[in-house]
Amino acid sequence: MHPKDILLEAFELETPERVPAVIFGGGMWTIKNSGKDFLYYIGKPQEYAELIMKTADILQSDMVYPGSGYNNFLAAAIGGKIKVRHIGAPDLEGPIIHSPEDLESLEIEKIHENEAIQTIWKASEIVHEQIGDRYLVGTTSWGPFTKAGNLRGVEQLMKDVYKNKEFAQKVIEFATDLIMAFYEPLVKDVGMDAISIADPTASGDLISRKHFLEFALPALEKVIGEFKKRGVTTFLHICGDTSDKLHEIAESKPGCFSLDHKVDLAFAKKELQGVVCIAGNVDPVTVLNDGTPEYVEEVSTNCISAAAEGGGYVLCPGCDIPPSVSLENIQAFIKSTRKVKL
Repeated sequence: MHPKDILLEAFELETPERVPAVIFGGGMWTIKNSGKDFLYYIGKPQEYAELIMKTADILQSDMVYPGSGYNNFLAAAIGGKIKVRHIGAPDLEGPIIHSPEDLESLEIEKIHENEAIQTIWKASEIVHEQIGDRYLVGTTSWGPFTKAGNLRGVEQLMKDVYKNKEFAQKVIEFATDLIMAFYEPLVKDVGMDAISIADPTASGDLISRKHFLEFALPALEKVIGEFKKRGVTTFLHICGDTSDKLHEIAESKPGCFSLDHKVDLAFAKKELQGVVCIAGNVDPVTVLNDGTPEYVEEVSTNCISAAAEGGGYVLCPGCDIPPSVSLENIQAFIKSTRKVKL
């Protein structure tokens, strides 16, 4: 079986021939180890695609993520300005929605004119065509609540959900439409099998369960549901402790729900066995970045022991990995799944 088939079998809550393993995102690691920076690859989709495919063969992650690290360029495409950091993914210089008038003036169609977005689309197409039969290819985007915070400013959005709920909903609805427009060419024209959504601002560490259910979850359900109807599965990651809303997230029907390292993996498995595939949740910093290969393998094996029995499980870091993680530690992480018999 190809890595893609093994991963999709787990998404269907089955027990594949080995435990699937993915390095979630990995864009910062990939760009750093290319010796270039994020801006270098804009306008060079073939070169960017070749980098992604080369990295896939080195890391042997069952899923690859074109666009990882470029998440903020979607907001930049409709009026934001990018701030490049020496190490790490580029940020937005600041929010672009300060008033209802600002929101009304934004044009989603502008993403089709943006060179960075065009690069991601074309590179995703190349990667999907060339290795999409072996690896699951899932181009990445922020989730709706995070994208809304991107556009409005996280602090201001947090105030809005208390004091200006109607406007908050409008910003989130716009963000949802923006994300869906970003994925539309990949689904309609390229025929992608998967999308990858990260919604860190919807974290249990930032918003309450009440506000998650009121503002973040409905938008996630819309994106996941729309593409599910079209045969496209979603790999969903939400940062922070989501233990108090596991079932509600599962009901949005992602192909796989990736858990932050703050979530007790055994608890999540018990709660969601037979409901949704879960992925996780090796600490990307204290284990993958700071640990020895032996420690990485030990922790990874413990995660497998906690959640792999009965199927529907993918070994994954608890979030995107830092660019400073050693190749030896990534290899130890992947190797741990090859040593376990299900």
